[in-house]
Amino acid sequence: MGQSRAAFAAAVCILLAGCSSTGNAAPPEPEPTLKPRPVVETEMDGLLLSPEEASATMRAPMVPTESKAVMSDNSAIMAPPECLAIDGAAEAVVYANRKIRAEREQSLNNGNAFTNYLKQAVVLFWYSKPAAEFFESSVQQWPACHQYTHTQSGSEWVVGEITNRNGTLSTVATQQEAAAPGWACGRALSLRNNVIIDVNTCSADPGDSAVRIAEQIGAKVLDR
Repeated sequence: MGQSRAAFAAAVCILLAGCSSTGNAAPPEPEPTLKPRPVVETEMDGLLLSPEEASATMRAPMVPTESKAVMSDNSAIMAPPECLAIDGAAEAVVYANRKIRAEREQSLNNGNAFTNYLKQAVVLFWYSKPAAEFFESSVQQWPACHQYTHTQSGSEWVVGEITNRNGTLSTVATQQEAAAPGWACGRALSLRNNVIIDVNTCSADPGDSAVRIAEQIGAKVLDR
């Protein structure tokens, strides 16, 4: 009789799923989360800096010269190939085989003087994980580049120290034997949510301008 009652209690427990167990059953898988909410494509156009914001950071009157939603491919006019990611922002070959949802980019300069140049881009991944994977692969890949050549112009470039701070990878590449007062390009790659921010700033002394622009765009990603 006692065994029947025990069997009956066990059956009720299973049916109602109201009894605890100390067995070796695996805990249920946690439900996937979308927090923070991923950026969507309709929000991308508001992420890039305005000409006024860009001018303030570049300390020059910057004017848009080109806006695109498709990446460029300059892989044929520079060498070695492992330096393409440092040479320019939002290069198609660098992002090849990645599951990208959309991209927006804009190039600006300070008019006929052309002593200042900016290319700002935001690359949208579906979720934060693949964006983070791309960023981490860039952290590993960038140090492989030390110097490179623009094969079309013959200009030679030397890459400075590469740093990774607060989710932003950065460096400055300096053109060798450039006409006075010189020419160099700052590079910054930032990860914010499911967005990669890719920035290239060029002038005689770009300093940390690429990093500061990437941080401003990153703030817009997080504040949207």
